[in-house]
Amino acid sequence: MTADIVEFPARPAGEPVRVRRVAAEGDIVVICLNATVGLWAAWPVAAVDDDGVVMSVTSRAGKMLGVGRLNCAPDVLAFRAADHDPEAFAALRWRTWMDQDDAVIAFAEIARSPDV
Repeated sequence: MTADIVEFPARPAGEPVRVRRVAAEGDIVVICLNATVGLWAAWPVAAVDDDGVVMSVTSRAGKMLGVGRLNCAPDVLAFRAADHDPEAFAALRWRTWMDQDDAVIAFAEIARSPDV
C-alpha cells in the first residue's frame, strides 16, 4: 500500500482559530422532556463544549443539568440571545410547549430584525 503526503497551508502564527458557535452560555435550547405527550421546554444554556455544542443547562433552582440526561429526542433547538429582545428572551426561560413548532413561533415573535 502507498500513500501520498498532502501539504496543507499552515495557519499564520498568532491568528486565532475560529469556530462557528452553535450556542453559547446565556442562549436558550428547547428540548423534548416527554416524548409520550410531546412536552418541549426551554432551558438556559449553562455550558458548551469547544464546538459550541450544548453540554448543560440551568434549572430554575440554579442547578446545572446535563442535556443528555434531560432530552428524550434527537432534536435540540438553539436560540441565540443576541438575536432576540432581551426581556422577552429571558421571559421564555423554562417555558413549555406541547409542540416544538409552537416554541419556534414563540422565539420568532421576539426576534430582532437583522438590521438592529
